[in-house]
Amino acid sequence: MSTYRGPPHPIRTSDHTTRPVSASRRSAVGKLAIFLLVLAVAGLFAWKLGLFALADRAALLAAIRRARTTRLLAPAFVVAYAAAVTFGLPASAFTLAGGALFGFWRGLFFNWLGATLGATLAYLFAGALCRDECRALLGHRAEALARVAARHGRRGTLHLRLIPVVPFALLNYGAALVGVRRRDYLVATALGIIPGTAVYTYFADSLLQGAAGAGRHALLNAALAGALLIVFSFVPTLIQRLARRQGT
Repeated sequence: MSTYRGPPHPIRTSDHTTRPVSASRRSAVGKLAIFLLVLAVAGLFAWKLGLFALADRAALLAAIRRARTTRLLAPAFVVAYAAAVTFGLPASAFTLAGGALFGFWRGLFFNWLGATLGATLAYLFAGALCRDECRALLGHRAEALARVAARHGRRGTLHLRLIPVVPFALLNYGAALVGVRRRDYLVATALGIIPGTAVYTYFADSLLQGAAGAGRHALLNAALAGALLIVFSFVPTLIQRLARRQGT
């Protein structure tokens, strides 16, 4: 007479279901570590080159004077700007330098081109290195983020570009990791950075000058820049409302 002893190997079933998950998480953590390591190395390299010292006005002015003697200044400037944005390095000094080196219209174009190229490369860099793997760390929350990104990706990215409450580099990487469509991201970025880039390029001279009263003048200009950014942030909503009224 035989008795029932249950499944012959109950532990193996559990092993087969947990191993792929554990391997996926290990891969995600590894890819994320590589991503952060690349950014850290880029930051160390930029620090050695003196990029972070450009936060000081005197150092920035000295760098601008040296840059004026550089051959092929415009291409070199755009490449350096794009590289800084790609690896999440401070780019505000480039924006100010662009206005000082090239004047408003050319400075606006070169600043916009460098920022747009850098933001695009940062998006592709984050997406290629760890988008799928890093999203696996979010588990079921990744699906919800993907739905939100598909529905509101372009409009949400545009609003965040117009009112930069999220750091520029963080938005570049975050848009790729949550799954904002490439076309939506590129369109929103290319359009959304124009107002802020124009404002700070225009005010580059007053922000850099050392004359008496320049600090107060720069403060007033910064307040005006903020007001302009807020006004521009409502433009997409107004356009959508007008389109809806015309359609009804």
